[in-house]
This record gives sequence, C-alpha cells and structure tokens, in this order.
Amino acid sequence: MKDTDEEALNFETGESLEHWVKLYWDSLMTLDEYKGKKPYPKPEVLVFEPVPKEIIQVCEE
Repeated sequence: MKDTDEEALNFETGESLEHWVKLYWDSLMTLDEYKGKKPYPKPEVLVFEPVPKEIIQVCEE
C-alpha cells in the first residue's frame, strides 16, 4: 500500500466505499442535463492537459 496516501487510510466517515461510489455515479449528468438544470451559478473548469486555442470558447451571460 505504499502508493496510497496515509491520510486517506485514516479518514473514516462511517460509510462504505460502495456508498461513496454510488453517490459519485448518481451525481453525474449529461451536458444537456447540465445545461437544463444549471446547478452552479459560476462554474469553473480545470483542465490538466494542453487545449488547442482553436477549440476554446468563453461564454458569459
């Protein structure tokens, strides 16, 4: 287990891993669902890979 963060090993929530995995998968939505609900007033996107400037578009309402 040397590749696992020790803090993560000591973080006890009282819930099973299956519980957290189910919450994660149940929280996912398609782009169309997201656009319809708009759950966040000012969303931010973090990208950790190079993105060609030709495909970046900034939208503000």
